[in-house]
Amino acid sequence: MTDDPLIAAFFEEAGELLADLEAGLLQLEVRPADDELLNAIFRSAHTLKGNSAMLAFEEIARVTHVVEDLLDQLRKGRLPASGRVIDALLAAADVVRTLLTRAHAGEASSAEEQVVVADVLGTLRGLLDDEEMPVDGPARGGVDAARALLAPVVGAASIRVPVEKVDRLIDLVGELVITQSMVSDAVSAYRPDRLASLRAAVALMDRHARELHDRAMGVRMVPLRTLFARFPRLVRDVAAAVGKPAALETSGEDTELDRTVIEKISDPLAHLVRNAVDHGLEEPEVRQALGKPEVGRLALSAYQQGGNIYIEISDDGRGLDRERLVAKARALGLHGDDAPLSDDDVFGLIFRPGFSTAETVTELSGRGVGMDVVRRNVEALGGAIAIKSEAGRGTTFRIKLPLTLAILDGQLLTVGDGTYVVPLVSIVESVRPRAGQVTVVLGAAEVVTLRDRVFPMLRLHRILGVRPKSEDPTEGLLVIVEYDGQHAALLVDELLGQQQVVIKSLERHFEKVRGVAGATVLGDGRVTLILDVPGLVALAGAREAAAA
Repeated sequence: MTDDPLIAAFFEEAGELLADLEAGLLQLEVRPADDELLNAIFRSAHTLKGNSAMLAFEEIARVTHVVEDLLDQLRKGRLPASGRVIDALLAAADVVRTLLTRAHAGEASSAEEQVVVADVLGTLRGLLDDEEMPVDGPARGGVDAARALLAPVVGAASIRVPVEKVDRLIDLVGELVITQSMVSDAVSAYRPDRLASLRAAVALMDRHARELHDRAMGVRMVPLRTLFARFPRLVRDVAAAVGKPAALETSGEDTELDRTVIEKISDPLAHLVRNAVDHGLEEPEVRQALGKPEVGRLALSAYQQGGNIYIEISDDGRGLDRERLVAKARALGLHGDDAPLSDDDVFGLIFRPGFSTAETVTELSGRGVGMDVVRRNVEALGGAIAIKSEAGRGTTFRIKLPLTLAILDGQLLTVGDGTYVVPLVSIVESVRPRAGQVTVVLGAAEVVTLRDRVFPMLRLHRILGVRPKSEDPTEGLLVIVEYDGQHAALLVDELLGQQQVVIKSLERHFEKVRGVAGATVLGDGRVTLILDVPGLVALAGAREAAAA
């Protein structure tokens, strides 16, 4: 069905109109007297109704027609923008989202979905017919069912690209064609006295090729606005479910990130936002007793720093209970009674599988229930997650992500006869150890002491199963890497240059290999493995445990 460009355009625009409609309804709940906002919401519903009717998507047109009628009553002041009215309109938006998903797939809605559609329509018509209809009336079930049952919309595999990006790409292609002709002419008529002109033409072509690559990658970059727009509704629904009023503030929505990264970070972010409301915020009466506003505050922000994007989720709630986390860790034997623990160590405990201090686990979320999955998903993107928390003041989760999954800045190094790439973002420093700095503990594990800090030392040649140039650490180099707030020292033979590499997935043809993030092709044509630091550390730990 989407082979028709008109139909494809409809689905793309419908998704945007639906997002605008939902965002507008959430704002209307806060500003019920804003006529301009109400008119904008009405226009979104009217356009969606007209387009769906024109293209014979009758179910969508039927629902949006009733939505339009209800919004018209709000505009005329005949119906207040009460909570139950907003609930019903948001439920209708859920229905439309599911109907769009079905229509996009060329499928009819299921019998169960049709029941939900009928219930939601009944709720809307009841509001139109009887303003005094009770909130918990017979049709109320359709509102709740629409939230829980209906399928998510499928936001199609396409990107809307600004015209100026396309124009610059076309200009660059033209310049590259001209430069390629210059190189061809210089080669075909080559004489020793024309070497300088050949070098200049090759350098120009190299510059144009690099810029073309950067611009082409920029086409995949989209603003985080589309991702952030999902969370006000999520906060509203979770807050209503747990009885904790909450408001979400967003900033940095224009920060751009690779579309693939946005798709994969969506679920971890949703989990953190749910946690912030469910477990981060105190109950309203507790907040009042503490002198805090009854409505909890959440903040979702994004910014770029260097070659990375940072996303922060903050709340002004109770904060993480440091002493309770420490007591739980020691009860589980994760730390000795006398072992000092930094804040990073303590707060990092919630990322351990199954670790939780909650007395009861809710269906919505649980710090410690699923947080290990959040960390794994972030690290699978080549990112990292850190926590800052202050008792009584709140908690901030900070996620660091690469701009794109297609390229990375890498450090080339050698181990034995092989060349490997380590992501530059994981590297803290590199040093050559001196005699006496490397010691053996517990009979097998090696550590290195640098500036009064102790790091576990991992011999990369043993992990990779290759023969090194030397077994003596003082003849090699230590690459200090950071992973999940911890550090380790990788022993390698030699460091080469740093360069940007294009990541090629190996999983299309091979099974997933722990410690390997992918591969790349170097300038001389050699295929080189890109190493995954957390995977290498886990692999080394497993081998040490097996040996012990």
